[in-house]
Amino acid sequence: ASDLCPRYIAHYVRDLKIEKSPQWLRRRLALSGLRSINNVVDITNFVLLELGQPMHAFDLAHVEGSKICVRRAKDGEKITTLDEKEFTLTGENLVIADGEKPVALAGVMGGLNSGISEDTKEVLFESAKFERANIRRTSRKLGQKSDSSARFEKGVDAYTTGIAINRALDLIEELGCGKIAKDRFDI
Repeated sequence: ASDLCPRYIAHYVRDLKIEKSPQWLRRRLALSGLRSINNVVDITNFVLLELGQPMHAFDLAHVEGSKICVRRAKDGEKITTLDEKEFTLTGENLVIADGEKPVALAGVMGGLNSGISEDTKEVLFESAKFERANIRRTSRKLGQKSDSSARFEKGVDAYTTGIAINRALDLIEELGCGKIAKDRFDI
């Protein structure tokens, strides 16, 4: 759905060590009103606060068919988001899907079925630009508001998506929590 997602960047990171974030990162998140989850999720939240670009990380062990597709949802398709709320979707909603199912409600929140856990070893970092009116309609119609949807509703620059993913990868390297592969997709 390139009309609703003019830019999508995905970058592969392997050999992850999921652990508690360093004190400086936990403190900065806390001062901004966010709770620390783990080093990988904290990096995506930190980049959101630092650059204004929402990001997401998918646990590749739960992504079917080694495929990610940005598409309109099928009528009646369901997703359970990270906050454990289930939604029934329509063709008006934009999703990030794997080979079989939605793994994120695009621009709003990731799916519970692909979230980062202590067992995560490989992730796909996502940084994207979504059409803001679509994100606003989805967020309001479903009653699902998030820091990401608030940013996307106001508009995110397509150029910032690249800066944000590079910043996230720099933090992965700085914290020594994974190996950054050369595999990047910028569409």
